[in-house]
Amino acid sequence: MCYNKSMRNNYSSQRELIFKVLSSTTCHPTAEWVWERCRESMPSISKATVYRNLAGLVKSGRAIEVAGKFGSSHFDARVQPHNHVVCRVCGAVEDSFPSKELALALEHELESRGYDGYGLTFEGLCESCRQKRISAKAQ
Repeated sequence: MCYNKSMRNNYSSQRELIFKVLSSTTCHPTAEWVWERCRESMPSISKATVYRNLAGLVKSGRAIEVAGKFGSSHFDARVQPHNHVVCRVCGAVEDSFPSKELALALEHELESRGYDGYGLTFEGLCESCRQKRISAKAQ
């Protein structure tokens, strides 16, 4: 298939809108969430376009993909090294920044093995689910 210049520019504007939506939140959205927000300003954007461009953003290093609890992927535009916590009850994904000691140990491990990045995902309870559990125990 041959693309003309205007089609390439449209593709780029879609990709940049997707990145803008992704980078405007810290909630680690799913592709579906990104698609819904993109449709507010570009109603004709398809889910396939969002999925394809999110994959491209991850591949290019502009975004991170985090495996969710219930089989869905979540995305993060914050690409500097950090970890994630996935709530085992509701599936929410939150950022977790390592202590200086852990960060140094991880950097040492990376350097000694020749790796260039890492991402750890922990499981636990988000603040909302912790509060619900505390409230239920108090009753």
